[in-house]
Amino acid sequence: MMFRAVVGLVLSLLSACQPTPHDIKETRFLLGTLVEFTVFSDDEDAALDAIRQAAQAMQKVEDTFTTFGDVNNSVKAFNQTKVGQVAKLDSAVEQLLLLSLDIHQQSHGAFDPTLGALNELWTFSGDNLAHSPPEAAKIKRTLQQTGVKKVTQSTAGWLKKVDGLKLDFGGIAKGLAIDGGASVLKKLGFNQAIINAGGDMMVLGKHGDKPWRIAIRHPRLNKPLGWVAIDKDTSIVTSGDYERFYIYNGKRYHHILDPETGYPSAQSQSVTVIASDATTADAWSTALFVLGMPRGKEMVQKMKGMQAFVIGEQGKIWESSGFKLQQ
Repeated sequence: MMFRAVVGLVLSLLSACQPTPHDIKETRFLLGTLVEFTVFSDDEDAALDAIRQAAQAMQKVEDTFTTFGDVNNSVKAFNQTKVGQVAKLDSAVEQLLLLSLDIHQQSHGAFDPTLGALNELWTFSGDNLAHSPPEAAKIKRTLQQTGVKKVTQSTAGWLKKVDGLKLDFGGIAKGLAIDGGASVLKKLGFNQAIINAGGDMMVLGKHGDKPWRIAIRHPRLNKPLGWVAIDKDTSIVTSGDYERFYIYNGKRYHHILDPETGYPSAQSQSVTVIASDATTADAWSTALFVLGMPRGKEMVQKMKGMQAFVIGEQGKIWESSGFKLQQ
């Protein structure tokens, strides 16, 4: 009996010493926002090292596409060219530009990677943020420096048809970076995790043996509207008029611009998209925000593998059949 008791005590102590899976978190400043990494694992050292490597991969994407700071890249080089000058884009930039042009066509122009000059005019990003809208004449003039038909590809590279046109991948590159970070985590064996870049998320697997619960924010109140359960590799991205905005003369001005008017889109308060990858979800959350309802609703219903939750400009809610918001 004594021997059995001792063996039982030893086994109990050994069991108590075994690490148990738990949430391992780390936050980094990347992509112009705070990025929170959550890895569900029993190996904290390995998880933190994986997070470090994922963050490095995401930083590399940011350096490749950013139009800010001192980092040199082919996007900035293209933006500085004049009409008739050829710019050679990095392969990653060229691939994302081609994808962006495809989404532009599918979205009937609601997603546009050529709004760099317009975004600079509105200054919702960078160090010197504006607190009042630009003059209407300046917006009209800057609109002439946008448009995908003013960008062409030749055998030697890419050209612009109008001086001042600038590429800006702000509506899709964050998603690409998140996908890159998630890919690193998976390659290192971490298949239960979340990368949350200011509301743009990639969710990997389950949270232990349960689904992850992802809250959907109310665009006007500081509380969630509900949550969605995710139990497999899925991206969920929200575009809203409440992150970067100001109120001027009683009107809300925000950073999601309508390529047709040059002004912040007035069709939606927020749009959340669920897709298999963050690049797709990022771009389409922007496109659907600009489209609003009913055009965005019709588009989602035609597309496979994508779900959406849309809050219109008056607060009316629509969700696709597979979204499943829970209270």
